[in-house]
Amino acid sequence: MMSTHLRRADGLIARDVVGELVDLIQKIQAFDRGRDPRGLALKYEAMRASPFAFPRGSCHLFYDRLPRGGVFKSAPTVWSCGDLHLKNFGSFKADNGLVYFDISDLDEAVPAPASSKVVRMLSSVRVAADDVTLRAADAEALCALFVDSYALALARSDARGFNAAYDAGALDG
Repeated sequence: MMSTHLRRADGLIARDVVGELVDLIQKIQAFDRGRDPRGLALKYEAMRASPFAFPRGSCHLFYDRLPRGGVFKSAPTVWSCGDLHLKNFGSFKADNGLVYFDISDLDEAVPAPASSKVVRMLSSVRVAADDVTLRAADAEALCALFVDSYALALARSDARGFNAAYDAGALDG
């Protein structure tokens, strides 16, 4: 049964909204086919709990809808977390013996345009702002700070020694 918040004032659900929801549900189910049913039940429960949890559990939908041209085609290729969001940061000890606070969830890491992970992170900030009652102006300031910090980190970066598996050389090379 459809949630009541999807109903229009006249009591009818807009056909395009229903079609969109059915399509999204089918894509999620197809993506998750073959996974542990108990784990999926927990995942789906979390995705229903908040607007922030939904995109965290459906990263593939984000990339399905991301444009393929413009800055997403021309940006330099970097190692991308793939599922970059506010809850994918933490502390860990790297191969070089140093402790870092950085991206801590790299199970979906792939070479990708730098712009794709920036947009993913900015989306995370904007969606999470509602969950934590962050004012729109503060969310906007956090987004600007992230973009500036990310650009500075790329300009200064030398990740060699961080993880031996990635020290082989350039991604495009």
